[in-house]
Amino acid sequence: MENSALEEAFYSAAAILGENAFVEARFRRRAGLGASVRLRNGKIFASVSDGYAAAPRGVLVGLALSLLSRIYRKHISSPYIDEYKEFSSRESVSELHDVLRKRSGRRRKESAKGRTYDLAEMMMRVRSEYAGVLAGISCPSIVWSKSEGSRVLGFHDSAFSQIVISKILDNPRVPEFVVEYVVYHELLHCKHRVRFQRGRSMRRTVHPLEFKNDEKKFRYYAAANAWLSHSRGILA
Repeated sequence: MENSALEEAFYSAAAILGENAFVEARFRRRAGLGASVRLRNGKIFASVSDGYAAAPRGVLVGLALSLLSRIYRKHISSPYIDEYKEFSSRESVSELHDVLRKRSGRRRKESAKGRTYDLAEMMMRVRSEYAGVLAGISCPSIVWSKSEGSRVLGFHDSAFSQIVISKILDNPRVPEFVVEYVVYHELLHCKHRVRFQRGRSMRRTVHPLEFKNDEKKFRYYAAANAWLSHSRGILA
């Protein structure tokens, strides 16, 4: 699909929103299924991942509507947005996102050894203690994040089979069992795949019931959650 089809989708979306603006939209090589739009001097400039190049017109219009409704601050319900959400909720599309990230992205090169905790050693201990729960998962790499963010304490990057733990936890004030719990939680993401629901909800379930049941098998589950709930000031 050429850029002209993408621009036509943005013109259609702008018209649905009651806007009349010049559009310059391009498919570009991106690390994942990302898209961005900006409004400058009344003109719309959009950059969309080439992963959408084969998407149906309705999906592109829905994507354009989702982006433009934010910059124009207009809430709108549309079958096009529903079509875009349904498309985005497909497992195959999530897999495509990972493929594109592998193509253009890079594995983090930060270290697993921190000032206080060694994540590689910790992950080995956790995998050994909970071998029954974590049996069969492939062993990911694990590193500390570059920055000390407190909003996201850890995440599993499936594209690069890597777990990243927030550097803010690499602190003697943070109990070891709390860091182990975060590592255990992210290892469970290697076991439990994201579930993609169809129908009206079109939701991605990141923590299904089986995930939550396994999470509660962590020896200090209650204590770790209690500490995290009451210690945000320490992590700030």
